[in-house]
Amino acid sequence: MPTEHTSGDRTVVADPAWVGPAFLAVLPIVGAGLGWGLILIAEWITGLSWFPFQGLFELVTDLPRAAQLTGGIALGAVAGFVLALWVVSEMLAVTVGRDSIRLKRGDLDRSLDRADIASVFVEDKRLVVLGHRRQELAQVPFDLDRDKLAAALRRHGYGWLPDGDPYGAELKRWVPGADGLPRGADALLKARDRALEKSNEGDLAELRDELAGLDVVVRDRDKKQYWRLADPA
Repeated sequence: MPTEHTSGDRTVVADPAWVGPAFLAVLPIVGAGLGWGLILIAEWITGLSWFPFQGLFELVTDLPRAAQLTGGIALGAVAGFVLALWVVSEMLAVTVGRDSIRLKRGDLDRSLDRADIASVFVEDKRLVVLGHRRQELAQVPFDLDRDKLAAALRRHGYGWLPDGDPYGAELKRWVPGADGLPRGADALLKARDRALEKSNEGDLAELRDELAGLDVVVRDRDKKQYWRLADPA
C-alpha cells in the first residue's frame, strides 16, 4: 500500500520503503528459477521445430550439464535483477511542498512552482497538473493512493479536483488536418499517433511536452488522441 509521510514543510506520497528492496530480492530469485526451469526442458525444446531460438537451445544442450545449470541460473538471476532495477526506477514519488510539487519517476524529475499551479487531478490512472491558463504542466502514470495524494495537496493548500478533469468535455478526437490546431501541432500529433501505436512511452512524453509548448493539451484513450487548447497567454 502506498505511503504518505510528512517531514518539515514537505509531504511525500510514494510506495512503502520496503517495496523496492523486495523487488530487488525477489525478482532475481524468480529469474534464477525460470533459468533453471528452461535448462531442464532445453533438450525437449530442441525437438520442437516450430519453437524459436532453436540454435541457442541446441548450443545449450551441447554444454556439460553443470555448465548448463550454472549458466541458466546465473543468466536468469541477472535478468531478474535488471528487471527489478527497471521496476524500482519506474516507481512514482510525489513530493508536495509549500513552494513546489516534485514528480519523480524513471527519467522524469520535474519540479513545478506553486505560483504556476492551478489544480491537480487523477484520471484514467494519470496524475495531471494544470496551470492557470488551463494548460497542462505535467502528466505522469499514477498508481499510488488517490486519497493520500489529495490529503497531501490539501494540507499544503493546493487545488485538488476530486472529480477529475473539469475540461474533459472540451476534448475532441484528433484526426489528421483537424481544424483549430496551431501551426505545427498536427505534425506533432501525427508523430505521436505513430508512437502511440508502438506504445513508445519516451516519444509519447516528449511529444506531449512539445504540444504543451503550443498550448495543446492531449489525452490518450484506447490508442486514440483527444485534444483541446489552453487559454491564450
